[in-house]
Amino acid sequence: MAVEEDAAAAGSPAIEVRQATPADAEAIALLSQELLAFYGLPVRYQRSYMSHVIAEKAFTDPPSIEILMAFERGQPRGFLAYSESFAVANCQTSVFIQDLFVTRKARALGIGRRLMTELARICVARGVGQLDWTADPWNEKARAFYEAMGPLLRSDKTYYRLLAPRLADLAAGGRPSGRGR
Repeated sequence: MAVEEDAAAAGSPAIEVRQATPADAEAIALLSQELLAFYGLPVRYQRSYMSHVIAEKAFTDPPSIEILMAFERGQPRGFLAYSESFAVANCQTSVFIQDLFVTRKARALGIGRRLMTELARICVARGVGQLDWTADPWNEKARAFYEAMGPLLRSDKTYYRLLAPRLADLAAGGRPSGRGR
């Protein structure tokens, strides 16, 4: 657990960053709904359903995903969801950030940086040699935030995604139907 004491001493609220637990599922669901709204995407499920699914699926053993939570004065203000994988070709463990989200009203408090710093500490402690993430090209604020950390920009890679209909087509051995774009 990391608490930003110097911010509290300077008059800013203390920020707590810690690993999420199943008890945080409701807060994660609320933040996830705000994340969807940020992207202009519809919220397909009620928060109670999302909370139940998050509590059941996000906290398995072994974990398929891990979540860091950020709180300001006890209120959830952000999360960072990540997963670890092992690359056979270079015998190296890496971490991929699925989502990093901070509520609009808390974006000037340094919460995103605190979440990234805590994840970097976790990576170093686990011997992880690589941290990867993506950013939307139109999101200039996110790109500036990430670029300030000094990452290697990988423009030589293309990110692909198969959504459910096309994934089912591929699983059935068929050609993509054009659905699921």
